Amino acid sequence: MTETPNVSELIVPLDGRDASVRAVPVAGRIAARLGLGVRLFAAANGNGSDMEEWLQSVADSHLSGKEVTTEVVAGGEPVTAIVNAAGEGGMVCMATAASLLPHQGHIGSVAEGVTREMKRPVILVGPEMEVSPGANTTRLVVPVDGSPLSEAILPVAADLAVALDVPAWVVTVVSPSIESSSHMGVDAVTIGVGYLRRLAGQIRDSHNIDAEYEVLHRDDPAEAIVDFTGDDGTVVMTTHGRSGLSRLFGGSVATGVVADSKRAVIVWHPADAE
Repeated sequence: MTETPNVSELIVPLDGRDASVRAVPVAGRIAARLGLGVRLFAAANGNGSDMEEWLQSVADSHLSGKEVTTEVVAGGEPVTAIVNAAGEGGMVCMATAASLLPHQGHIGSVAEGVTREMKRPVILVGPEMEVSPGANTTRLVVPVDGSPLSEAILPVAADLAVALDVPAWVVTVVSPSIESSSHMGVDAVTIGVGYLRRLAGQIRDSHNIDAEYEVLHRDDPAEAIVDFTGDDGTVVMTTHGRSGLSRLFGGSVATGVVADSKRAVIVWHPADAE
């Protein structure tokens, strides 16, 4: 992918809890589709051999017959350990609670830090993810809001659409409360359609793929995106805010998407978002 050069494997951080394992079958499906290997990774504060044995049992249970390696490192700060494990060729796929509420392991905080520090997109598996959804991804949903930051994801999403051989859908959300205004409503929708048509056309021209667009109508943007994505789509989006995912995990649109989506969500924190 344009922003993820030389990706050779998916790194799945695990912490010994069942909640973290939700990301493993997701990584297995994505890796199989993209021809990548999977590495199960853990930073152990205690007995490393016990963790290694647990990782192998996870691999046997969820990734049987696939190209899988395991790695355990001794302790250290989790975010740094994960980013270092990914190096130049790994793409992280991890579970997250998508919340700042205190919870065992603070996996939300770790996901926030990893997404902020990584130089490429991160695949986040939220709490509502269906481990065995009935269908593979058949389209990518790319939310934009008119800002350069949101549009920065477009080349990444287009490259991924090419790799997966699926269409890209560029979407934006217009609030019905704005539409109800006698003069603002028509303007908002008309501008939105023209804006999305232009972006979809750019994707078609640059990547020679099917790119569609849709204006969504809902007061809750995250709810609109999740409903439109359904069971067969995958959202690909940037994160906003000077502190990376702090707004994502503090109640932003991306928080709601990750928290409620039944599929993994691919997020990216561009360097110039700092």
